[in-house]
Amino acid sequence: MSIVGWLVAAATVLLRIRPLGTRAWSFALLCMAFAAREADWHKLFTGESFLKNSFYRDAARPFEEKLICGFIALCLVALVLYAGVIIARFLFLQGGWRSRSGAWLLAGTALVVVGKLIDRLPAVLSVDYGIQLGSMMKLYAVSFEEGLEMAHPLILAWSVWISQTGRRYLS
Repeated sequence: MSIVGWLVAAATVLLRIRPLGTRAWSFALLCMAFAAREADWHKLFTGESFLKNSFYRDAARPFEEKLICGFIALCLVALVLYAGVIIARFLFLQGGWRSRSGAWLLAGTALVVVGKLIDRLPAVLSVDYGIQLGSMMKLYAVSFEEGLEMAHPLILAWSVWISQTGRRYLS
């Protein structure tokens, strides 16, 4: 359902934000990229995720494939950084955290980060620190993380929707 959530968020940006400028297009594109990531498109054409360092260290992989995937990965990083700057500027420099849309934007953004941390925590603890979580703890982490993945695009879409009636951050 998170794929649908990200597509709903992208559609909300494109249908609700007026005038439709660079910020709105970049947020919609980022939401579509997150939907593609959830649909495993980052592994579809190469068999392995091109978003991981190991992809580029593989000597057997053709250079052209690394070059194209590297360009796409850099564009995605640029989109994430641009969105982060827009969000941080609105929330903290312009005081947007005090508005309704800003509070929802802050909650949705925080849930994206928390969900990613919960997703990676068992692997990082195991590989980097040798700490093995029990099977029940892993199941709880996965189920909680999957629930967050489904909720945060809808929270961000709601923030975009109500931003047009209050403090705007995408137009």
